[in-house]
Amino acid sequence: MLLAWPGLALGITFVDDFVAGPVLAATGAWVGGRAGVAVGVVTFTVLVGVLVASALLASRVMDPRHRERIDTVVGRAAKRRVIGRYVHRVGDDHPWATAVVAAVVSPVLAVLLARMVHPTQRLVRTSVIAVLAYGVAFSVFYTGLGAGIGDLAT
Repeated sequence: MLLAWPGLALGITFVDDFVAGPVLAATGAWVGGRAGVAVGVVTFTVLVGVLVASALLASRVMDPRHRERIDTVVGRAAKRRVIGRYVHRVGDDHPWATAVVAAVVSPVLAVLLARMVHPTQRLVRTSVIAVLAYGVAFSVFYTGLGAGIGDLAT
């Protein structure tokens, strides 16, 4: 399981819109207003942080088959017009590229890319930037949407 975890974590961040999005929207609607957004942002960002940290730790001993799958995802992302120029520039030295890849594609992908491109970097800054860029943007959107809908319903 440990060898497959980076790939599974990457898959989780690709489908979290279907699970975490509605939960965050419901939280924003139920709690309401700024408090709902704050609860959603903090909770989701912490969960994303745990996911990214666990994937980063597991990526130290990544199976070659999973590395190949990640290379395939990287290749597809690099061909995209908007995000392509940032894909190969993630890492501690490029915080903006890391933030863009994390917010638009996946924080786990940003960290795994950095691990593959810069295997000697500690990637602490990369992890923090990826978690904040994705966690805050995603959770603010969904909890804000839920809080707005909740306010309209009352």
